[in-house]
Amino acid sequence: MANLSFDFNKIKRTFFNVTLKDGTALQVKMPKKKTFGKVKALRTLQEDENADIDDVMDTMAGVMADCLSNNLNGVKVEPEQLENYDIEEMTAFIEEYYEKFVGEIQNNPN
Repeated sequence: MANLSFDFNKIKRTFFNVTLKDGTALQVKMPKKKTFGKVKALRTLQEDENADIDDVMDTMAGVMADCLSNNLNGVKVEPEQLENYDIEEMTAFIEEYYEKFVGEIQNNPN
């Protein structure tokens, strides 16, 4: 049998280019496992008719900050930095990132 090997450093990567309101450009990577758990918690919170809007907004900002902080640029984004983003902007980013970017990669058989 042949010697087989696998090198994680040679995996072809795909990035999501994001420009923040302040003009900061980031090349965001695929989310890590812990971020998926936070997205699940966010969806549960959004489905709760009795959820406090402040809790929803804080959770959204946390998810968005986690996603944005996982970038090639080495920029750390804190939820407090996203206070000037409204619920429409955060929802649009999270949907675009997870449904189109992450979803496209998950649905691609290659």
